[in-house]
Amino acid sequence: MEAKLSALRRGMLEPVVLAAVEHEQRYAGEIAEKLRAAGFPVQGGTLHPLLSRLRREGLVHHEWHESPTGPPRKYLSLSAEGRTQLGQ
Repeated sequence: MEAKLSALRRGMLEPVVLAAVEHEQRYAGEIAEKLRAAGFPVQGGTLHPLLSRLRREGLVHHEWHESPTGPPRKYLSLSAEGRTQLGQ
């Protein structure tokens, strides 16, 4: 049963991440935090490659913003193509 749940989580990760940036720009750490708070376990080793792929595919845009607590952060937002993908 655990293998089935793991496969389901992997399959749901992309639409869940797209939904996480649908209405608000977020950086990777915020996305992971929101997913975990919603009971959706995610690790950086899974999330970061997915975010890179979503950027390459044009589903999300990114902007650098200064951070008050460290280096600049890459904030992601949904592109028009990403909005279409999420709707499907």
